Amino acid sequence: MIFAILWSCLERFVVDYSADSQKLMKNSIESTSVFRHSSNEVFLMTFLSNGFLSVGRMNTSEKLIKKQKDKTPKKGRPLGYDPEEMLETAMQLFWTGGYDATSLDDILSAANISKSSFYHMFGSKQQLFERCLGRYCDRQLALIEDGLQQSSTGRDFIEALLYGLVDAARKKEERYKGCFVTNTIYEFVDRDENISKLISGTLAQHNQLLQAAIKKGQAEGLITKQKTPKVLASFLMCSIAGIRTMIFAKVEIDQLVDAVDVALAALD
Repeated sequence: MIFAILWSCLERFVVDYSADSQKLMKNSIESTSVFRHSSNEVFLMTFLSNGFLSVGRMNTSEKLIKKQKDKTPKKGRPLGYDPEEMLETAMQLFWTGGYDATSLDDILSAANISKSSFYHMFGSKQQLFERCLGRYCDRQLALIEDGLQQSSTGRDFIEALLYGLVDAARKKEERYKGCFVTNTIYEFVDRDENISKLISGTLAQHNQLLQAAIKKGQAEGLITKQKTPKVLASFLMCSIAGIRTMIFAKVEIDQLVDAVDVALAALD
C-alpha cells in the first residue's frame, strides 16, 4: 500500500527510458535502488546528480527471461562428424583410386559431410590428400619401428617384413590397392614439391630403420658383413618396391615368394 502511494506521487517525475534519455543520464547517476513490486516486476529508482529522480519499471516474467536467454550467443555447435574417421575414409579412397580419380564429391558422399564443413576443416582436396598421405606414412613407419623392437634378431625382422608383404597379398588386404606411397610416386612424380618432400622423408626414415636392423643382424652374425648396412638397406628398399608393384599387378603368389627368397639370399 505504501509503495503504491509512493509510486503515484513520483509518477509525474518519471523520466522516459528512451535511447536519448539514457544518453543524457549516462554520466550523472549517483545511486540506484531496486524495489520488488510483485513476483514478476521490479522498480528501479535512480537518483541523478542534477537533482532529478528517474523511476523505471522492469518486467521479470519467465517469458522475458526466456527471451533474453534466446538472445544469448550460443556456443559453437559440435562437429557432426569425427575428423579422424573422416581422414581414414578419405585415405582409403585416395589409396584405392589415387588423387585425380577421387573427386571431392566422392569424399563428401563417403564421409557424409557438407562441402562447407569440409572446407572449414581441411581447406582443400590437396591439403586433405597431404594429410592422408602423412597419416599413412606415419602409420607404416610406426609398424616397422614396432616390428624391429619386437623382433628377436635383425634378420628375423627383415624376413617378417618381406614375407609379410606376401601374406597381405595372399589375404587380398593390399592386393588391389598396392602401396599408397608407391602409387603416389607414380602419380605425382615431379608434380608437387610438398608431396615429394613428404615421400622422400618417409623413404629416408624407412631406410634408416632397415639399416638399424641390418647392423643388428651383422652384430649377431646373421647377416653378411661384405656389404655395408647402407648398401644392403638400399637393395632391400628396391626389392620391397618391386614386390609391392608385383602385388599391384596381381602376379601369382608363388612369384612373390620367389622374389622374397632371392632378396633374403643377398643377406647371406
